[in-house]
Amino acid sequence: MFSNPLYLFSLAGLAIPIAIHLLSRKEGKVIKLGSVRHVVETSTQQFKGIKLNELILLALRCAMIIVFSLLLSGLQCTSQRNEKWVIVEKGLKGFPNLNSILDSLKDNDYSLHLLVNGFPELRDSSGTSSEINYWHLVEELKQENLSDAIVFSKNNINYFKGMRTSLPENVRWISQPSPQTDFTIRAVRLDSDSAMLLTGHSSFDKTYFTSKKISANACPITITPQDTIKIALVSDAEFNYDHKIIKAALLAIEKLLLVKIELIETDPSKGSAIPTDWCLWLSSKKSEGINAKKNIRVVPSAANELIAQTGTSQWIITKRLNQEVALRNNLTMQLATLLLAEENLEDKISINDQRIVSDSIAWGNANGGKKTQASIQQEPADRYLVVLLLTLLVIERILAYQRNQ
Repeated sequence: MFSNPLYLFSLAGLAIPIAIHLLSRKEGKVIKLGSVRHVVETSTQQFKGIKLNELILLALRCAMIIVFSLLLSGLQCTSQRNEKWVIVEKGLKGFPNLNSILDSLKDNDYSLHLLVNGFPELRDSSGTSSEINYWHLVEELKQENLSDAIVFSKNNINYFKGMRTSLPENVRWISQPSPQTDFTIRAVRLDSDSAMLLTGHSSFDKTYFTSKKISANACPITITPQDTIKIALVSDAEFNYDHKIIKAALLAIEKLLLVKIELIETDPSKGSAIPTDWCLWLSSKKSEGINAKKNIRVVPSAANELIAQTGTSQWIITKRLNQEVALRNNLTMQLATLLLAEENLEDKISINDQRIVSDSIAWGNANGGKKTQASIQQEPADRYLVVLLLTLLVIERILAYQRNQ
């Protein structure tokens, strides 16, 4: 493999020493003798030696040109690391069954590493970040050029981000689902003595929520007053499906997060003079006739995030909405975070979300369901070529000096 293959045209320089060799061949000099009585026949071995030396010099000079051309073209050589890694996601090392497996692999010359950027050794993981991206880490792992790698991962649904990739042949990915967890999300006051507590329950296959009426004095978290949000949902026929998706998300927010939503549905031609907290404008027409404190419009763009802030009280939805877009970008939770203005609401759920993506789904659809070949690490061969070039030059000069060429 070459970094500058264009310089391979310099191999045409091989014609120079070959041409010099052919053109420099001289015919024997004719000497007139009066008598051959004193001429003695000699051995031809010396002349054969001279011819052989000339061919060796030609080969050396051609080899020098070849090596110099490879040096110019940036020849790359492969480097193979005979290392074996076992890589564990943070939080899994405490699993009893996994500990015995790790000990066994360590006895078989596997070094222990943590599943984060850079793959540090698995000694003390307390100071490392829990923010990981599985697909990005696989791309990073391909560059390590290991002989074998075994990855133990939670396969959390929230950590598959960006472009899907496939596993190389030298990587084995094994999911380790976490046990079910229960977590409180928020508590809403019903009256002076009671509150409604919203609790999340998450396992490897599902995440769901329950609400329970409890005594205000027995509530484990801070109680917030019940929110009432006035929303104007403005749309025309072109955005009819977007309207349905938004309305479904608002109904889910109302039921899930114990808020009261007063929804006003209208179209751009009618508008609404009623003061509202939010206006969701689903139309390509200019927004007007709406009395709202904050506004969200659908403006398709190339942004990575689904909802982006463009001003103090202005947001845009960057994609036309359908079921796939809404589910993939978690539209309901993003809207809830905006409408409720409650900090860390999305984090409370995503951090405790234990749902996983199965190995077959996570890695089976990329590259036609086939594993890719293990990446081969390339490094410049310059230092080897320079040494070889100098060696050839020294040998050529010594031989040329002996032959006086």
